[in-house]
Amino acid sequence: MIRGAILDYGSTLITFDGDVAEVRGRAHRAMLESLGGAGVTLRENSFLARLARSFEAYDRKRAADHTETTALSVLTAVLEAEKVPPQPITILRRALRSMYEVYEAHWILFPDSIAALEKIRAAGLRTAMLSNASDEENVRRMLDNHKLEAYFDPVVISAAIGIRKPDRRAFQPILDAWGIPAGQIVMVGDQLGADILGGKQIGMRTIWLTTEEKAPANQKLRGKLSADAQVKTIGEAAALLVHWKDQP
Repeated sequence: MIRGAILDYGSTLITFDGDVAEVRGRAHRAMLESLGGAGVTLRENSFLARLARSFEAYDRKRAADHTETTALSVLTAVLEAEKVPPQPITILRRALRSMYEVYEAHWILFPDSIAALEKIRAAGLRTAMLSNASDEENVRRMLDNHKLEAYFDPVVISAAIGIRKPDRRAFQPILDAWGIPAGQIVMVGDQLGADILGGKQIGMRTIWLTTEEKAPANQKLRGKLSADAQVKTIGEAAALLVHWKDQP
């Protein structure tokens, strides 16, 4: 029987409604302006170019080794490379918040997310969130903005534990908190290489939400890795979880 479900966040419960490159540019400039407002002297073009390159390299590395060294470490390294003296953590965190708030304005709930979570919980299933993200405060703010945190116990964010899906260790805090065998848990997410592979490796049943099926990472694995089920919406995933609940 199924006793719990672990859900991803981005593109599973929420969707991005902006142009990624355009929003990224505004977000990086917001960080620049925050640092400048705090009295940090920067060479604008050099900083912005290095920041973009550093985040690109960071994304490649964490996708390859499944470690999460956080966006704070990226910013710290960029400032050091730009010959900026060490800054108080309050200034750095404010700059990161300025950057992420630009992105946060473009993450919106799927229309059926709340109803789906209500349905899953009403069926008596436990729910947890496991999110790959480079900044814990960013995810916590979005959960608060979307009024979702109360639906999950626990919420596990890779930036807080230093490990990303599909690494088996990323799932362990939830298994420890629940004391439920992996075979009685379903992983629901939009990424074949993170959510589905991660869940299958640890012995969970899996549901692939195809909101990002055309993403290069998913296209690369499509046909090579299969979930136990695939659905188009989180509402369909909720209905399937309820259907599976009491089945052997």
